[in-house]
Amino acid sequence: MAKRKNAEDRKEDIRKAAVDLISKIGFHDCTTDKIAEKAGISVGTIYNYFSNKQDILSYIFKVEKDKTADFFEKLLEKDLRADQKIKIFLENHFNKISTNQKKAKLLHDESNRPAKGVPQEIYEYVQLIRKYLKLLLKEGQNEGIINKNINTEMTSAIIMGAVNSIVLMGHLEHEKANLIFDNAPDEILAILSEGIFLKN
Repeated sequence: MAKRKNAEDRKEDIRKAAVDLISKIGFHDCTTDKIAEKAGISVGTIYNYFSNKQDILSYIFKVEKDKTADFFEKLLEKDLRADQKIKIFLENHFNKISTNQKKAKLLHDESNRPAKGVPQEIYEYVQLIRKYLKLLLKEGQNEGIINKNINTEMTSAIIMGAVNSIVLMGHLEHEKANLIFDNAPDEILAILSEGIFLKN
């Protein structure tokens, strides 16, 4: 006899089904009926855990936000220079994208989709990454390896802008995606450390 699934297992099944569908057909065309069919449950079961598909999307981002916060907290505790920590973040970020491109596409598309009333969990997910990048940049300034004159708020946004653009490049050039994501951390760090303009 199969073990009966608890609430967390059911929510995880729904989350995975939603990630798969939204990455393929987009949030707009995804419905709770389609998510239920993909998860192998009744649509009524979904409403035991979520109010609507927007609620499911928020939950997807909450799970990722919690994982990201845990990763950064452990990273901050490491006895490494700030630039080394930033490289670890970039490697981890692009590795996650390479190993689960469906989820990566959803996170990229939905966190970069301009719309009024962006769900709180999506906003908090985006802000969380920038917050921790700011902490790493300030750590580097205190260590004397990052320019004290840079605006850490703006620089963290610039780094994430570069990351998001590379993610989009990987999605558009799918056959080269793994190579793009493998090279991205070193390319981003080279630009940050060396700059792009030649000094006269």
